[in-house]
Amino acid sequence: MVNNFLSTHNKTPQEGVGHPYASQNSQASSSVSLQDMRHTSRPSTTPVESWDSNQDDLPEPVLPWMKSESRQSLGSRSSVDTTSLHVVKRYTPDPAIKKKQRWTKHKWWLLLSNTLLFCYGLGILLLALLTFFKFYLRADVIIVGERLILNLILATGVICLFTSLVGYTGIMLNNRAILSIYNLLLWPSFGMIAAIGYASYRRNKWNIEGKLSYQWHYDLDADGRARIQANLHCCGYKSFTDYHERSNKCFPRTLLPGCKFKYQTFTKEALTITWMVAFSMIPVHLFVMFSALLCSNHINRKFGKGLPPKIYRLDYQGIVAGTPTGSSLNLHKDGLQQRNV
Repeated sequence: MVNNFLSTHNKTPQEGVGHPYASQNSQASSSVSLQDMRHTSRPSTTPVESWDSNQDDLPEPVLPWMKSESRQSLGSRSSVDTTSLHVVKRYTPDPAIKKKQRWTKHKWWLLLSNTLLFCYGLGILLLALLTFFKFYLRADVIIVGERLILNLILATGVICLFTSLVGYTGIMLNNRAILSIYNLLLWPSFGMIAAIGYASYRRNKWNIEGKLSYQWHYDLDADGRARIQANLHCCGYKSFTDYHERSNKCFPRTLLPGCKFKYQTFTKEALTITWMVAFSMIPVHLFVMFSALLCSNHINRKFGKGLPPKIYRLDYQGIVAGTPTGSSLNLHKDGLQQRNV
């Protein structure tokens, strides 16, 4: 009985089947053997050593929220502290206090040029309206004889005045979309001013006598000839017998001369003044156009659409900083503690 007891306790741990420490020793020996196999199968360099060896090959990241001295000493640090980051205090403006905003010099310049456009646009429109409503002596002659140029003047005044009102709207609202429409409308205004000058110059320059004679004999009706005769105090074109219109002052024994000299003289003077004024307005309008093109994008101190450049766009779900890869520190999740790779 004693011999059986000794023989049982003299067995090795591998032979003891029911021993309580047998399973633990076997698991420990198996884990040690697995670790040895892993170490033998892996290369000699550890992940930390490989990271240090490849660290010099990586480009320096762009971290605009970090100070320059922190970026220079970024590779030598093992952790990131609060001094390496900018601390921005959130500012909430008081709605009761209204901040006084100053206009930019570009806005003042654009306002000046648009006011200039408004002034000569209003002047052109008033001139056309005063002619149509016969507010001066020879208005009826222009209405009958130069109707095309008068319509061009009226359309130019309306377009210029409407364009200036659009410009005022964009300036006061700081709206760049409206100012782009304003820049677009300046081109038809320029074309209409040039059309007035070209039409009046061409009519006045080449054979004005023949054109007025053809107009009197073939284009004008009886009412038109009668209105010109009454306004210029004449009778017939060359004389009483040349396409006259009877009235209480135009009859066979009248002492009134023909309308040729008076009509040609007045038409030449009116056309000369018209093309000179129209062509002299072109440089002024070009000044307004270039001012609008250069100043419309600087109506306020806002740059572009108000979006920050791409390198300054931060991800508020996780601001990442502190390593050359820019991905080992997540302030949103980990605070100021560096991750364990």
